[in-house]
Amino acid sequence: MSKKQPNRLAELIDHQAFAGSALPQTLTDDMRLYTQVTNEIKTLLVDCLPEEILNTCWVVGLSSEQLTLSVASVTAANHIRYLQHAYLQVLTTQSITFQQLKKIRVVVSKTNTNNSSYKEKLSSLTNNLKHDKANENQALSQNTKRTIAQAAKHVTTDEKLKKALLRLANE
Repeated sequence: MSKKQPNRLAELIDHQAFAGSALPQTLTDDMRLYTQVTNEIKTLLVDCLPEEILNTCWVVGLSSEQLTLSVASVTAANHIRYLQHAYLQVLTTQSITFQQLKKIRVVVSKTNTNNSSYKEKLSSLTNNLKHDKANENQALSQNTKRTIAQAAKHVTTDEKLKKALLRLANE
């Protein structure tokens, strides 16, 4: 008996499961739980947390007494730690999910896209690619031709490859 293929509107995880490339069930369950709890946290704390913190805040751990949140900056983490008791009160009084909660733990997970050096590297890489594209049709330098010829003569044993490399070096 074969599995029925999910329709095009099914969740990505259902398509992955059908293709045999889904996460293990325990990770899938954790992912669904953390996503659901993250949405609940964002709904409950929408009036308490600044929007820029709320947008980068994710639940990455949950036990009956401890909630672990991931945020994108040290400033956001310090903000949540400083006001932890106020947030705990909101969560424990307004949600059955968090009734037993006693502590909020905060971790910082910096993303590379927020990193200025990442942006600089990306910019220089883009410029290099444009430069390489501009030089794409230029002839090989004498040094490059010499290197190719030496590799053809002394490194390769395949005769067809050797002839092709020598032709390239002589052009």
